[in-house]
Formats: sequence, structure tokens, C-alpha cells
Amino acid sequence: LTATIQWMARDGCSMLGGLVFTALAGHHFGLDVKRWRFFADLMNDVGLALDMLAPAFPDHFLPLICASSVLKATCGVAAGACNAAITQHWALRGNIADVGAKNGAQHTLVNL
Repeated sequence: LTATIQWMARDGCSMLGGLVFTALAGHHFGLDVKRWRFFADLMNDVGLALDMLAPAFPDHFLPLICASSVLKATCGVAAGACNAAITQHWALRGNIADVGAKNGAQHTLVNL
């Protein structure tokens, strides 16, 4: 039961954090794509670090994984918004679908 509640809290924080971040920062993403993409990567790195540290602090496990989930959600929002602009920039011959598919394949390969 405890694990289920922790999972629900983590995912709930992630969803709410992503929505709040989108509402507050969504209109800024097109202004400085490189900076927002760097921000997204930084948030992902900090979120992953918190995930790794959480088991070392059992008394603070739930707040750490909730914070991690919020940071990774902000990464997803910012990176997704930036990737659209970057893909459009790379598509020099109106081949945005081809560029997007190859970009997705590269991400899959890196994750393997």
C-alpha cells in the first residue's frame, strides 16, 4: 500500500508540476531555444541525481522522488517545445517528418 501511495504522489507531482510549468513558462520557449534546451537538460540531470540519492535518505525518500519527478516533467515540457523548433530549423527541404523521425531514432539509439 505504501508503494502505491508513493507512486501516486510521485506521478501526481509530476503531472501537476508539468502543467504549472507549462502555464508559467510556455510563452517563453520560442524566444531562446538554446537556453531552454540547456535548461531542460539541466533539469533532467538534477532529477536523475535526486533519483539516485533518494534511497540513501529513507526519511526524505518521498519528497526527493516527487521533486525529481517535477524536474523531469519540466525537462519534458521544455525539451518537447524546443525540439519542435530545432526540428523545423533542420528541415531545410520541407522534410520535417523525415528529420523528426531520424531525430527520434537517434534518441532511441542513445537510450539503448
